[in-house]
Amino acid sequence: MKINLLTIALATWVIPACAWSSSTDVRIQEKDAIDQVLADPFFTQSQMTLSLKNYWKYLKEDNTEPKKVHNAWGQGVAVDYQSGYFADVIGVDVVYYGAVKLGASDYFNTRGVLYNNGSGNDKGNAEGYSKFGQRNLKFKYVLGDVGLHARWGWQVMKNVGVISTSTRLSPTTYSGWLGAVDYGGLTLSGAYIESSMDRNSPDKKRFQTNTGKYINHIASGDLSWKSKRWDLKYGYGESENYLQRHILQAHVMPAERLKLGAQIYDTHALEEYKAMPAGKRDFDNHARHYTLEAGWRADNWSTQWGLGYTDAKKEHQVGFYPRHMSKNSRGTFGSMAYAGDDYMRDGEVMLANISDYKLTPDFAVGLAGNIGQFNYKGNHVRTGEISAFTRWTPSQMPLKNLTVWTMFGPGWSYKASGKTPVLNDDGRYMRSHTLSSEVIIEYKFKLL
Repeated sequence: MKINLLTIALATWVIPACAWSSSTDVRIQEKDAIDQVLADPFFTQSQMTLSLKNYWKYLKEDNTEPKKVHNAWGQGVAVDYQSGYFADVIGVDVVYYGAVKLGASDYFNTRGVLYNNGSGNDKGNAEGYSKFGQRNLKFKYVLGDVGLHARWGWQVMKNVGVISTSTRLSPTTYSGWLGAVDYGGLTLSGAYIESSMDRNSPDKKRFQTNTGKYINHIASGDLSWKSKRWDLKYGYGESENYLQRHILQAHVMPAERLKLGAQIYDTHALEEYKAMPAGKRDFDNHARHYTLEAGWRADNWSTQWGLGYTDAKKEHQVGFYPRHMSKNSRGTFGSMAYAGDDYMRDGEVMLANISDYKLTPDFAVGLAGNIGQFNYKGNHVRTGEISAFTRWTPSQMPLKNLTVWTMFGPGWSYKASGKTPVLNDDGRYMRSHTLSSEVIIEYKFKLL
């Protein structure tokens, strides 16, 4: 059989060419698939920021003998990665926090800035830390006018029902679930958490009673409604068999520059709380705090006033309203009674003000003050403090993302055992004095 030389030549050229063409098509298809994945909002809407924060916090007080200085100074760093949503449904957030010790005194741990790697109040325990404080999956789904949102993992929870967070060089974070459903201005939120990492620690901790007994979980939720003039919120939560809490917050803006508000905090003791010795309880059965607020904001200045009252009875001692639902957690509390000293003792009436004035569009100065009074064994016990502060937030590059905050001021209180005044031989309470200061310098960079 004769083979046509032309046929052989064509086969020699066409077959490899077809094979090369097929391989090229595969590579093109793979590249298109990769480009399609990278074009997903999970990647295109990802963000990453770097934050540097220098924090110094100082307190000198003589509420108990001897006089104590509480001083902590640290440098923090945070790398915050937030993805977009893959298929517009699922994403991931990861935040790394680190801190370096710059200075500390004994009793430094009360400032919440540095890690206490040891027991007691010795300054030698002060250290920096390193942790991935947030790492969670996030979900969202939109169905018409209804939005669904959820997170699972380590995360910040700011004022979710009775749960909140507090920040120094890093925030308090929690491990658990957070979910919300919103429709227009109406939002229903809920959370279930089982452990935490404190604002100055890399350690995972379980929730505890005041006697150190473990609490399995804290469950919390709230229903809120916001409009142009109104902001209403009801929150509820329990630390398992320990404390139950209701919160009602209402704010209204009857005029563009005027804001009025009221808050009620109602806490009930459950079985594990009632079973503790009296010396470990802040109150006996119920504790309530009430507050009224009024604020005015003009072009260059603003002022806010708060009036509060606390009912937290405790037999033979001065009771106290506890802000937190357990040890190793942080509780929602927006009253101006929460200042350098907590003005939430049983029967205490508190008046607070914070006012500032902008010397320039970027630089403001102000004063903040609190004064409180309660009765104890014939004594009108008075406490108070006043602080001057400055705030500089440059609006022009390259310092646009810089914030510099300073605060300094004296205060007066009383010699105490817990929250109960220590009386002298004449049955009178004895004065004590405080001096506090704080400096925060923070700068943020956008990396992605």
